[in-house]
Amino acid sequence: MITILFSQLFLSVTITASAEEINEQNWQNELIYSLMVDRFSDGDVDNDYEVNVQEPLHYQGGDFQGIIDQLDYIQEMNFTVVQLSSVFANEEGGFHGEWIKDYTKPEPHFGTMEEFKQLVEEVHDRKMKIILEIPVMSPEEYPNLEESLLSAAFYWIDTGIDGLQFNHIGELTPTYWEHFISEIKKAKKDVFISGFEEELDQSDLEAYDQLGFDAMVNVPVNQLLRAELSERNQSVQPLFNIWEENEEKLANRISFFDNQYTPRYTGEMSEKGTYPITGWKQALTLLYTQPEIPMIYYGTETAVDGKDLPDNIPLMNFRADKELSDYISKLGQIRKEQPALTKGTIEVLYEKDGMVVYKRQYKSDTLVIAINNTTKDQSIHLTKDQLEDEKELRGLLNTDLVRSTDGEYHLVIDRDQAEIYKMMEKSGYNILFIFSIFIVFALFGTFMYIAWRRGKNRPIE
Repeated sequence: MITILFSQLFLSVTITASAEEINEQNWQNELIYSLMVDRFSDGDVDNDYEVNVQEPLHYQGGDFQGIIDQLDYIQEMNFTVVQLSSVFANEEGGFHGEWIKDYTKPEPHFGTMEEFKQLVEEVHDRKMKIILEIPVMSPEEYPNLEESLLSAAFYWIDTGIDGLQFNHIGELTPTYWEHFISEIKKAKKDVFISGFEEELDQSDLEAYDQLGFDAMVNVPVNQLLRAELSERNQSVQPLFNIWEENEEKLANRISFFDNQYTPRYTGEMSEKGTYPITGWKQALTLLYTQPEIPMIYYGTETAVDGKDLPDNIPLMNFRADKELSDYISKLGQIRKEQPALTKGTIEVLYEKDGMVVYKRQYKSDTLVIAINNTTKDQSIHLTKDQLEDEKELRGLLNTDLVRSTDGEYHLVIDRDQAEIYKMMEKSGYNILFIFSIFIVFALFGTFMYIAWRRGKNRPIE
């Protein structure tokens, strides 16, 4: 309590960005929550035929109504975009949406087209956006694939969705994608089109940029994120090298830790001796403070484990502990309020064996992020050559405070901890608050004295 009281002795300051900067909308400002429809929430038992929750390779009952029922849950974590797995009519047993038989019809297990349109409306009522994933079938398995895909895109865009993510884009040629995107943009210029392929390198991503994709899911960065953060005392410099070398392209990249095509990151941490909750907090701090668009897969907020399909896509548990979901919500709020995290430059100030400190800067807005993914507490000195002198760093996660002293900032970060600092003018003392505290203690002392005197003067019976 004393710590809380005396932390308020400093002048209160506004640490959020201006409304003008916050309201400027582009996709780099978004936070994506990606989910598998069948495994998320069952809101309508009338479409629960062939459902068997005891058998993970069967339908589990998730549907459009279930997503509607949980939109507030998603929004409370400060996500701005809901991304749905394939919703199209599938062959028997295609709960995952990958065995498409008709791109223009919704899967009956998920609901009707009217219910899907209601979902889109409910998302927009919350000032959120919605993206559909479209798995690209093999041309050998789906006749007239190219024509069908274009027709389907127009069809679903008419429902009011905000974006499309095409998975397995390597199934079709670059020439096709260039034509496809051009045609879609003619019909709806602001529709967001992203692409995903499981094996891509940086040159592949740049090639797809040239075809007109608004963003590409950054598989090369995902591999580095998992490798360098899942185990403690590992250098993260290669990861930051990619971000610094490709800074101009980062607005067109989506970063993630896992999805339906990968083992869950929780398991990888556990295998390497990292406690999942602690590890996830550090991983998420990095994901939310790097320049690319963050995408979180459902179940991250409950530290879902699982290596292969279907173990990596269990039915969502909404009764799990809220420690991670609360942390995600806090990170989301910080990212929304700090333009340096979505528009700013990135510069590493210190990096050694799992301890990294980096700066994000946009105009006059400067943030410093410190992540200690090591087995020891770390003490870092930053100089006036790295950060502007005579300022202070205010923690946004843990309310830490670091002031410039003799031209240096001395950061002390406990092991397995992270902090996001906002650079601000040095604050003075809040005289009014100090005076009010003095009055409280004076009144309390007076009360105790009066009580003592009354007790002393009371006759002994």
